[in-house]
Amino acid sequence: MRQGYRPYDGYVAQTLRATIDVELVHGPDYRVTVGPASGGGYPTPYWGTSAPRNARIILSRWPVLQVQGVKTCPNGVWPRSWTSLPAGFFEPEVPPITLLNTISPGGSAEGGQAVIVGGGYINWSLGRNGWAIEVTYINGYPHCSLTSAVAAGATSLPVNDCTGWGITDYYGTDTGATGVIQDGGQQEAIHVNSTSVASGAGNLVLSQAVNYPHQAGTVVTTMPSSIQQACIYFAAAEALTRGATSTTIHAVGGAAQSSDKGAEDLIAEGELLLHAFKRTL
Repeated sequence: MRQGYRPYDGYVAQTLRATIDVELVHGPDYRVTVGPASGGGYPTPYWGTSAPRNARIILSRWPVLQVQGVKTCPNGVWPRSWTSLPAGFFEPEVPPITLLNTISPGGSAEGGQAVIVGGGYINWSLGRNGWAIEVTYINGYPHCSLTSAVAAGATSLPVNDCTGWGITDYYGTDTGATGVIQDGGQQEAIHVNSTSVASGAGNLVLSQAVNYPHQAGTVVTTMPSSIQQACIYFAAAEALTRGATSTTIHAVGGAAQSSDKGAEDLIAEGELLLHAFKRTL
């Protein structure tokens, strides 16, 4: 899967490569629920006198890897005067467990689109859509390439994007994502302990040294294999659309395969692989 070529983003209606985003939502409403359905409650004639507790916020992009911050402001206050919630009062509802502290990244669509906010900071006291809520979160799959060659035994990788590689789970016990250096016969799994920067170009600090040397431009990724295979189908379809009658491409595992299927069939197969990754809201 070559850097920069992401035809799947348009089909799934979101960016699958890891990004840090700030999203503004308003609630309580259908995307921001407060009460028993969110694991908490607020005094109303319907729900009794339970104390205010959790809010559940459905965000636009997934999988949510880490919530970096949540701010609230009464929706009728202009200009906005934001109040930052204390650390430890927010977390992903369904974190993708195959990225953190694993031997190798997962191959399927895992993780969630919602976050849980505790402490009663978002409630029904101001009525429906009474709160403006700003959520800063990391989402998607960490994906980058080497900016310079590394030798066997290296414990740090210089890459063009560190976003998502230094994620921490909601307990703070596991840090860093597990990915794969995709380098043909020298492919190997790596686990990242920390990054030199939160996003952009920097260095991935590894838990163990790499076993093989790798050249600049080598892809390092956590993208599930189904996404990568879909990208191969889309690239092959593009080649056929330009006038070729057949094309030879490399499969994910490194073996060569040839296909003379029509572009329409290849696109259909790629979309089928990506269906589980589509944005639902």
